[in-house]
Amino acid sequence: MRRLVFLLAAAAAAQTGVPPRPASTEYPVHNDLVGAAIVPASQVAKVFSSSIAKDYVVVEVAVYPAPGQSVDLQRFDFALNDGADARSYPATPEEAAWHGRKPVTSGTSQGPRVVGEAGVLVGTRTDPYSGRQTHGVATYGGVGVDNRPLPPPAQPGPADDPYAIEGRLQSMAFPGGQADRPVAGYLYFPKGSSRRPKGGAYGLEYSQGSERRELALPLK
Repeated sequence: MRRLVFLLAAAAAAQTGVPPRPASTEYPVHNDLVGAAIVPASQVAKVFSSSIAKDYVVVEVAVYPAPGQSVDLQRFDFALNDGADARSYPATPEEAAWHGRKPVTSGTSQGPRVVGEAGVLVGTRTDPYSGRQTHGVATYGGVGVDNRPLPPPAQPGPADDPYAIEGRLQSMAFPGGQADRPVAGYLYFPKGSSRRPKGGAYGLEYSQGSERRELALPLK
């Protein structure tokens, strides 16, 4: 139910993202089309969660279309490289929130399962002819197929609830689609194995058709 609420809220929103700054020059790194800034890990942990701060580089990106023109924006137009030939692409809010954990599927069948059962029966009966009581022991066993839903796993606490984290990530995510005015939002890049870029700066790459841009994003 909580997941449904977040998805409906996201669908009802006119646009995800954050307010763009007045001009691309307001960002630490910029060109005439794109402005960008790395969101400090401390802020990421506060707004989203410590796990997002640990496993993702969150970049605020703004795009400023030229007057009278529009740009078709997709998150995969952007990539982040660490200067050592390792490139990552933005994760979706759902991927970032769950990060290898399986979403809860309460009430959903998990598919046929083979189940076995065995036991011992102990009983007492009265002989109808002699009137004497007799005791007996018998064993039983069997194998069958069960297609009933499994119970959902225990829900995590509010602080690390993936549903809540996904909702916050979605609300601030970089918006896609046609844009004829400045737009801004967050992109969530999985960190590489080194966790730190070579030379102390990431390279934010923007590529669409023949358009190619790259901005150096130094770590603070």
